[in-house]
Amino acid sequence: MTTISSGDFIKQVAEATGFTQVQVKAVLNAAGEQLKANLKDGKEMHFIGYFNFGIKAKSAQEKINPFTKKKMKVAACKVPTVKLSASFKQLLKK
Repeated sequence: MTTISSGDFIKQVAEATGFTQVQVKAVLNAAGEQLKANLKDGKEMHFIGYFNFGIKAKSAQEKINPFTKKKMKVAACKVPTVKLSASFKQLLKK
């Protein structure tokens, strides 16, 4: 598997859309900021055919440190989740 940098991704989107790389970067940055703001406000987002962003609440738990074998308490928290669409999952099965 190869890794693609954000700069390369921006270049690909710019070539595919005809927008400049500066415009594409501005749109992606704005979209990322809105994504963070919506998740912070507790809103889930559904991009039909692509993915869903959501929030999952995790309850407080008691875990064991594998190195020291001591029990430690982990506070309750909320974590962001991403779920790929069925079409993405099918693409990866091929």
